[in-house]
Amino acid sequence: MIKKIEILGMELDNYTVRESMGQIEGFLTNTIMNTVGTVSMDILVKAQEDSRLKKCIENLDLVIISDKEILKAAGVAAEQRIQETVDNEFQKEFMRRADRNRRSVYLLGDTTENLEILQEFLEENYDRIHIAGVYALSDCTGDYDTVVNEINIAEPDIILSVVPAPEQEYFLEDNREKLNAKIWYSLGKNYTSRKGVSEVAGFAKKLIQKSVMHSMLARYNKKDE
Repeated sequence: MIKKIEILGMELDNYTVRESMGQIEGFLTNTIMNTVGTVSMDILVKAQEDSRLKKCIENLDLVIISDKEILKAAGVAAEQRIQETVDNEFQKEFMRRADRNRRSVYLLGDTTENLEILQEFLEENYDRIHIAGVYALSDCTGDYDTVVNEINIAEPDIILSVVPAPEQEYFLEDNREKLNAKIWYSLGKNYTSRKGVSEVAGFAKKLIQKSVMHSMLARYNKKDE
């Protein structure tokens, strides 16, 4: 199976969950922080208009594709990869291992509300994970040095981020070398079902994103020709 795919001028990882988790085990033994990011159709579309965001994605140590449409558009037909993506298997296995090994995590979000949703998700499903601290970027009145210091004081194994793109990617790019953790993991927006969000509305949004992405692909391929 092809381990790298190219779409809209970007090269993305295409590892199975087992292969990806092998990399995670290696990251946990490194002396520097490694970065893992979830890439959706929405982020791919944004990256076409934002060169900085595109560069940030390309600099991730491990990319986790969250939408099967990305795989299909890149010509990936392997049923195992499609199903793993649909079922969000990488995230589930990552969190299961973090729970089993009682890893410490620091939660980073854009708002207190989103952090509360993430914290509730962890407490309900992975209660052996130790939450070392939480920080909402909306509470930061100056530069982000305060956030970085709070994270480093906590010394977590893992930083879990639910900050929306591109603020998340910009923060990581600016502070990657300063952060004291083993792994940064950008969970993306769909790590759990959001309460109060209509399934129909979510499906409609996916259709719109799919349409926009395929329009961009058509223009990109035509330009190459």
